[in-house]
Amino acid sequence: MNIRQQLPLEQQFELQVFEGQVRELSQQEAQELLIHLRETMLFQTTTFRELLKEAWGIGKDVDLPLGLLSEG
Repeated sequence: MNIRQQLPLEQQFELQVFEGQVRELSQQEAQELLIHLRETMLFQTTTFRELLKEAWGIGKDVDLPLGLLSEG
């Protein structure tokens, strides 16, 4: 499965430009870029997870009527 072919043309072009820029980096610059990209991906994953939790109401306190708490 070729991910690049599944991207819209605009993103394919953006990726091609980025690829050209990366090829001109030194090894140290490329390593720093990779670390930064991974950090950004982890932040994005965490942000999406929190947004979904909020949208779906996961992990929120459940308001139970007082009568249910005193039963049992």
